[in-house]
Parts: sequence; structure tokens; C-alpha cells
Amino acid sequence: MAPSSRIVELPASGTLFVVTDLQGNLRDFDRIAAIFEAREAEYGDAHLLITGDLVHGPEYTREQWPPHLGSFYVGDSCSLLERAEALQARHAGRVHYLLGNHEHAHVGGPVVGKFFPDEAARLEQLLGPGRTERVRAWLRSWPLVAVAERAGLCFLHAAPGAPLGHRDELDALPVDGGPGADPLLAHLLVALLWSRGATLERSRAFLRAMGPGLTAAVHGHDVVREGFAVEHEACLCMSSSFGCYDGDKVYLRWDLAERAPSAEALARRGLCRLWPDEPPVYLESGGTEP
Repeated sequence: MAPSSRIVELPASGTLFVVTDLQGNLRDFDRIAAIFEAREAEYGDAHLLITGDLVHGPEYTREQWPPHLGSFYVGDSCSLLERAEALQARHAGRVHYLLGNHEHAHVGGPVVGKFFPDEAARLEQLLGPGRTERVRAWLRSWPLVAVAERAGLCFLHAAPGAPLGHRDELDALPVDGGPGADPLLAHLLVALLWSRGATLERSRAFLRAMGPGLTAAVHGHDVVREGFAVEHEACLCMSSSFGCYDGDKVYLRWDLAERAPSAEALARRGLCRLWPDEPPVYLESGGTEP
């Protein structure tokens, strides 16, 4: 297959760590970075993948904090972008960030309003003009999908519901938008970054489009209070940070040389609690100690 700037091709060996949707949470980012770097320092075989929505968190005080957002934190996307870029620079080719709908809002995507009417405008106000342009240039380079062919796994931001015919279509997607963008391709991009849930049939079709023999897709985007949900045998949804209590947050750890037979097996054998010393609030079973 020809190389693609929109697809991360993960190797056939090594240890992969995956988290989703940090949304400005520095503490959770530092935790997974430490786990990744400890493995990399000892064995030199680690890869870290964050499946989008690194930015745009709440700026509430503890007194204003609503319980449905899980454990309290103050979003600091400016600092998180700095640390994320530095981590990637320290480990060239081993740290990968996928574009999420929140990042896409900075480079031509739909406006995202969660804690502010326009989250991208708020963050860019904090960044300032010069740094905003540098961040936009970096975000434009982020891929959309990661594939671990030997493991049979595909990773993306939202559910694998996009009507993708072949993986080559990803390179034609109009990430920057604009009036001349093909509406069908624009629709495909929105589906990649915004889909909530995908049927077994649609998930299998997406996996076939991404490559032969892929068995399961892993995504974030949706908040799962328990930390994860096996949607069906071909799809696992994870929540590593945003919207969860610390004891329920999970990350995926997987040996890239091992084939994942299903999403259920992936969850049972690969999910770890991000903060194992914190008591779970929703999580009852399925997670393993790191």
C-alpha cells in the first residue's frame, strides 16, 4: 500500500498505549506520558496514540464543577499542546496524535461549542496570533486513522460509521474546508470525526476499506462513564479522561505482535485503569491493572 499522510501505519511489534479525549487535562496527559516513557526507556519498543480531542476543556472553579463531568480539573489546552509537541519531538515516530473534531475546528471544521460558544476561538485567544498559526500548521499535519495490521486493529476519533469505500479516499478529504470542497468528501470527513455509534455491518465495511483482515476498531468521542463499552464484536469505545471519574478512566495497552480476535477480547485483555489507586465510580469489571 502507498504511504498516506492521513494514516498512521503502526509496526508489527512493540507495545502500544492508546488514550482518548483528554480535552485539556494535563494531569491525565502526564500520567499516560509517564507510562509510555517508562516502557520506552526500559524496552525501546513503545508507541503512544491519542485518538483526538486533545484540546478544549472546562475552565470552571471547583465550586462551579458539575458532577456529570467526573473528576475535577481545570482545562489547560495551551500547556497541553506544548507538552504534547515536546513529547512527540523527544520520541520521533513513536508518538501519534489523530485529528478529532475539536482540533478540526481550528483548521476549517465546524464550530464546536461546549464550554464556550466557539471553543477554537477561545483557545486561539489564549494562544495569541503567532502561536495560533503554528498550532494550526501542526494540526493540519495530524492523521485521521491509525492501523495496526498485524494486530488487526484500526483506531480513529469517532465511531467507524463513515461510508468509506477505500482507504485512499482519506488523502482526498478537505480537512481545511473551503467553498470549493467536494460536499461528498466533506460529509465523509464529518462522519469520521463526529459519528456516534456504528452498526456491526457498517463497522465491518469500514474495516474492510482500511485493509484486509482487520478485526476491530477502537474510538473515543463519546463519553462512557464506565470507561469503555464493547459496542459489538468489531467496535470498542474508550473514555480515558474527559467526563469520567479518575477511577473509571482507562487506557489500552496492547502487544502489536498479537492479533486481537474481537473488541471484547481487546477490552478484556488490553484495558488498564489510568489511575488504579482511585476507587471506581461506574467501572465494575473488565479493566486490568497496569
